[in-house]
Amino acid sequence: MATGKKLAKQVRLDERATILRRKAEIEARNRNIVIAVFAVLIIGGGGLLYFLVNPPTLLAGPTQPAVHTAALSIPDEGHNHIADGAPLGNKHQPPSSGNHYAIPLPAGTYPTAQPAGKWIHSLEHGYIVVVYRCSGAECADLDSQAKTIMATLPKDPKYGEVKFVATPYQTMAPKIAVLAWDKEQDMDLMDPGLISAFYKQYINHGREDLP
Repeated sequence: MATGKKLAKQVRLDERATILRRKAEIEARNRNIVIAVFAVLIIGGGGLLYFLVNPPTLLAGPTQPAVHTAALSIPDEGHNHIADGAPLGNKHQPPSSGNHYAIPLPAGTYPTAQPAGKWIHSLEHGYIVVVYRCSGAECADLDSQAKTIMATLPKDPKYGEVKFVATPYQTMAPKIAVLAWDKEQDMDLMDPGLISAFYKQYINHGREDLP
């Protein structure tokens, strides 16, 4: 009888030990899961923070260096005055010399295209002219950029004004061209440094020393 009680007691003890062992295994497994989740969150959070601080280049889009030519010497196409509105007949586009109208275009930036015959006359007086191809809102944006550049340019000491003109001009290959008489420098962006350097080098490079 005593033996039976001892066996029953031992069975209960063994069952309790098994239950405790299983409970301990479950707790250990749950603890490992929690540790693993925290590790993933910490590592993932660190990676996300690094990603946000150092985004891949692809997200920002491909970067393209500014493209421009050196200043080119353009063959002279004459300097005759012709009637306003008459065809100019220039071979090179954009023109930096040639037939032009009687009244030059005053200094300034123009959001709408101005007659080439007027700003060619400005070139003859030693002005620097920036012309650019554009459409829609882009024209106003480029005009604003040109206006900002113009504000940084030095005045001609003799006549006390900035001898600079900027206007849209569609019939040319370059996106943007900065011109003096018989000189041209092309670029794909409105580059303040290049335009300023060109201006300082070629202002009053025209055929006539006039305001």
